[in-house]
Amino acid sequence: MNDQPRYFCRVVSGQFNAESWPDIIKGSICYTPRVTLDRADALLVLYDPSEELLRFEGPKLWFTIEPSWHYHFKRHPIGKRLVKRLNLSERAWYGNPDPDYRVPHPTHRQLFDFTREKYSKKAAVACINNFGGRAWFLKRYIRLRNKFVFHPLVDLYGSPQAWANFRQFPFLWRKGPPINYKGRRSPGEDHYASAHLRLLSSYKVNVCLENSTEFLYFTEKFVNAAQAGCIPVYHAHESVRNTFLQGAKWVDPKDFNFSANKTIRYALRQDQEEYREVNDHWLKSNVQTRTDDRYVLDKLHAILESRLPPSKSKG
Repeated sequence: MNDQPRYFCRVVSGQFNAESWPDIIKGSICYTPRVTLDRADALLVLYDPSEELLRFEGPKLWFTIEPSWHYHFKRHPIGKRLVKRLNLSERAWYGNPDPDYRVPHPTHRQLFDFTREKYSKKAAVACINNFGGRAWFLKRYIRLRNKFVFHPLVDLYGSPQAWANFRQFPFLWRKGPPINYKGRRSPGEDHYASAHLRLLSSYKVNVCLENSTEFLYFTEKFVNAAQAGCIPVYHAHESVRNTFLQGAKWVDPKDFNFSANKTIRYALRQDQEEYREVNDHWLKSNVQTRTDDRYVLDKLHAILESRLPPSKSKG
């Protein structure tokens, strides 16, 4: 690490409140939200589409974690332009066709948290803050996920503000959460928090289906279920099975023709300790190294650093 960085990379993210971040120095680069665009040597935009990516002419990178159908890429006025204007080397995401710019969705922060309740209810849980928007029933993967999390054997937690606006198809005039909603979100400041994992650990089964099943799309959902010691109900793209999930154990709805009732009842009959033993071993293996948020930061840094000149004299 250099005491005096040679380059300054502007960091932009509304979603992650980048304006409040301290400066981070890695190698020759200082990552900071406080350098202005006209004085920046590079630009890193995290999550939200930003018009700064359209204006900046130097080395830049847009790191996204949402699935391909997301509003950011299909309907957001700036996002749609970015998808057309940026080349593959300026977009870092889990499914980039070029492996050099393929950066996975982070699933955990550094060491795994095995804080668990001593006893688990013989019940299933799901934690969903985003029900999929007004037209959720037109989105194939969201429709599948919601069919499972609405099952009466599942205790559903999530944002009260979001679920208050839910409309269940086909009764779109009815506004309000489904009957299995518990009325509150999962505790903890985010989905990495120990309090969130402890809630999951109080249940035998965690319905942790992704918002999309596509090439290399793998988020924290399965990892959280495994950390909590739950039996995961999960469906994976073949590319995820063959990479991130090697050595893991779960109940796949595909084996039950995607019947929520059959899948969840089967999971509740299984030996939790058997799944827990297998998935604890999986968590402690090296499989998840690539989805540690430290690896993600390192890869973004490596991409940007490779685009900057090997030396520079700051005036």
